[in-house]
Amino acid sequence: MNILFLTGRIPYPRSISGLKIVYERMMRLLDRGHTLSLAALDLQNGARNDNPLLARLRAFRTVLAPLQGTRYQRLRDYVFSRVPPPFWPYWAPELYPVVGEMVAADSFDLVIAETVPMGLYLHRNPWLPKVRSVISTHSCAGMARRTAMYLPERTWWTSAREHVLNRDLVRFEFMLYRAVDQVWTLSEQDRFTLQAHSRDLRVSVVPAGVDSDYFRPDTEPPAADERLLFTGQFHDDQNQDAFRWFVTHTWPLVRARRPQATFRVVGPGMNESMHLLAARYPGVELVGEMQDIRPELQRARIFVSPLRIGSGLRIKILEAMAAGVPVVMTSNAAEGIPAQAGVNAMLADDPRKQAEAIDFLLGDPVFCRQIASRARAMVLERFNWDRAMDFLEAALAESRPRPAGPAI
Repeated sequence: MNILFLTGRIPYPRSISGLKIVYERMMRLLDRGHTLSLAALDLQNGARNDNPLLARLRAFRTVLAPLQGTRYQRLRDYVFSRVPPPFWPYWAPELYPVVGEMVAADSFDLVIAETVPMGLYLHRNPWLPKVRSVISTHSCAGMARRTAMYLPERTWWTSAREHVLNRDLVRFEFMLYRAVDQVWTLSEQDRFTLQAHSRDLRVSVVPAGVDSDYFRPDTEPPAADERLLFTGQFHDDQNQDAFRWFVTHTWPLVRARRPQATFRVVGPGMNESMHLLAARYPGVELVGEMQDIRPELQRARIFVSPLRIGSGLRIKILEAMAAGVPVVMTSNAAEGIPAQAGVNAMLADDPRKQAEAIDFLLGDPVFCRQIASRARAMVLERFNWDRAMDFLEAALAESRPRPAGPAI
């Protein structure tokens, strides 16, 4: 098939989280003989000379990322666009004609918007010719944000405001879904969520995979230092919330039990408020973006994922499991992962229980190895890329126009 991908950032080899899924999907589709093109927002972190994806594309176009014009220009654009605030970082009016020109210049069988906000360019785009289209949602934005209304620290006023904003976001999100021919989700849970809200949507589950040869246990014995690791795209609210909550509520309990423990945080998009918060708590280290996350995984004793909001399959957790690092996570973070508490992961939604789980793992290396081994076995069985690509190929076949029936 001849496919055009739309992405919020340029996929590159050692990206993390959702962008890693996009990169692997595109490279493996190319290996299977498909022809791909890409239109992307440019955050100046993916268009590198060592990016093998770009050299294999049939066509490649970018526009500058949002928020690079004057504040007045962007505020004016947002007011008149009626795009919900969570989608603002992905909204660039200059991308509308670019997508239209690319579709007009080539005979694409399908256009795939990776993540919901990129579906903006498939809806009411006056430059876009008729073409079959898909939104590949990594997280159901509006439905996932509902959990934020019920966080314990929310006041009635902030919960009410969140309710109003979220209602508009859900309405806008499902308007984008209905504008395309098919929606892909990463998990059965997200498919159920979407179809429970709108039964007429055509939804297919297209899971992600993990490169278990690239992410594998270190042959060296584990480091002696008590290092915890958390990774993510910190442009996203869900990762920022997880960082703030863990540092302020769980980390002091961990340090009380383990005074030498350190908490390493890796990923792009860290803002000033994260640095200010980290400076207040001993042992918290903000690393920023890394080209290769494996050295951090090899040094980590435990991978933590304290997510409270959001949805979708968290590929970073699966990568940690494949690398042989035991995981402590919330039930929200475990969505889409067949996690069994005390068998292949530790599940805890309460700060005290999180601290207890971390302390227990740090104090029992044998149990750590057992839980990590079972987690890697689960990833090898359920989340290998060959299996994931078979699901993707089936979804591509489903997206083809159905043949017309016999004339009556």
